[in-house]
Amino acid sequence: ASPVIAGAMSSALGLLASTYDDDDEQPAAPAAGSANTSIVVNAAPLELEERNAGAAPLANLKPDKRTGELSVEFNPGYEQMWAPEQGPSLEPAEQRAAGIKTKAHFLGHAQPFNPANDFAFEEQYHTFNAYGFAENPSTGGASGQAADYGPAMSANPGIVGDADKWAEARGGSVFSLKAPLESKMEEQRKRLRLDENFEQMPHTEPELSAEQRAALDAKHKAEKRRHEGREEKPEASAMEERAVFHGGSMTDYQGRSWTRPPADIREEEHECFIPKRWLHTWSGHTKGVAAIRWFPGNGHLLLSAGMDTKVKIWDVFNTRKCMQTYMGHAAAVRDIQFNNDGSRFVTCSYDRYLKLWDTETGECISAFTNRKLPYCVSFNPDSDKQNVILAGCSNKHIVQYDTNTGKVEQVYDQHLGAVNTITFCEENRRFATTADDKKMLIWEYGIPIPIKHIADPTLHSMPAVTKTPNQKWLLCQNLDNQITCYTAQDRFKLNRKKVFKGHVIAGYACKPGVSPDGNYVMSGDSDGRLWFWDWKSCKVFRKLKCHDQVCIQAIWHPVEPSRVATCSWDGTIKYWD
Repeated sequence: ASPVIAGAMSSALGLLASTYDDDDEQPAAPAAGSANTSIVVNAAPLELEERNAGAAPLANLKPDKRTGELSVEFNPGYEQMWAPEQGPSLEPAEQRAAGIKTKAHFLGHAQPFNPANDFAFEEQYHTFNAYGFAENPSTGGASGQAADYGPAMSANPGIVGDADKWAEARGGSVFSLKAPLESKMEEQRKRLRLDENFEQMPHTEPELSAEQRAALDAKHKAEKRRHEGREEKPEASAMEERAVFHGGSMTDYQGRSWTRPPADIREEEHECFIPKRWLHTWSGHTKGVAAIRWFPGNGHLLLSAGMDTKVKIWDVFNTRKCMQTYMGHAAAVRDIQFNNDGSRFVTCSYDRYLKLWDTETGECISAFTNRKLPYCVSFNPDSDKQNVILAGCSNKHIVQYDTNTGKVEQVYDQHLGAVNTITFCEENRRFATTADDKKMLIWEYGIPIPIKHIADPTLHSMPAVTKTPNQKWLLCQNLDNQITCYTAQDRFKLNRKKVFKGHVIAGYACKPGVSPDGNYVMSGDSDGRLWFWDWKSCKVFRKLKCHDQVCIQAIWHPVEPSRVATCSWDGTIKYWD
């Protein structure tokens, strides 16, 4: 045999002998060809490597699982033999058994070197791109060498990149830092330079006064509210109140006031009939009419609230002309209400003011505001409480004013939405309120805690409520295009048999009306039509086309048996017989 083959056999036998103990018998080894060198056999065929005698044994020799013999399964170099371990420590089958997910590769299966999830990788990747530093993936459990991420590794072994910015960010990442670090530092440096320059400059400007500081602070707060989307609408300033009388004389030949009702017309019980024809149109408002009210008693005058900021009162029986115009609001008038004898009336407007007027002279007696929008207003019907006004506001409160003192007496604040209606019932000891929170609350007068909540998931908002002439029922206009009926006493229970349907109000607060004898229910709709229902059968009795736009309210005359007044957003008031 050649010396090469003999040397290889000698080396293989030497490796085999190393598996025996010292006390065991060892097979005799043939003589080596040289005393100073030995031949080392690698796993790859026909590749030989010479090593000096006495060198360190080969590294990374793995014992066979069956026999326990050490074997070299590949041909490693020196750098590979003494390099740290890398790659997966388990076989592919063992990885699948252990539940380790491996990604398919065109050369096989590959396990991620650093067991970090995708979010951690994206976080460090974007942090390095934005700020120039990231966590070192080789530390914290991983034993591989750090990969080349661009800049040299800093003195801190836990990070890669700029150590100064890492210290400035206090270990934060791109997801926890709100602004770039450089911009923050630049702002701080710029502010410091400005402060130094300001200290060095001579102060020639005078100091601001207290009023100027207050105005500046108010301006800054307003800008902040506008930037945050909390800007309040500007409050309309109170206008100068005045009235214009359009009649010939304020008194007649006997010195009686023009508001005095005729002596031959009195309110009596009578049977009512459905109107069939149009009689007259009052047109004086330049914009829509929001509400109309009969003069208490015999209804010889008609009061109207317009969206043109004006309130007008009209003659009904004689000339049918506008008698007086009341001007004092800076925005559209929302609601109006007479007191018991008609000598005064109160108005509420979108300029956030409530104003009390003298009907005859047109003088504005007093004005009230709580800086909120009043949506409805009502006098206390008791004869000894005619100085009490209740107003439902946009801030979910019902505010009780005393007109004698001008102060707030009570605040009812249990609603969860803007208050739309206030209706007194049970001999004026209680009152019912409805709001945008789709609830009806029953209150004891003077006590700010409701005694009854009426709420149901099937209920809709009730923006208009009317009490029947017999004081027993509350007719509520629902936004689901129907009128429901509640008892106005005791339990305030819903009468499920009294439901009036057919009309479409489409989100408008069309106030329902009732005939004085209680036999008919009426309501306008969004198309300008007037609907009549029979009270007993709840069936539609008649429909009249009254206006071009929404018919917002209809009221039955208290004396005439078959006459009805309607108002619309087209700016007209019509009289029907």
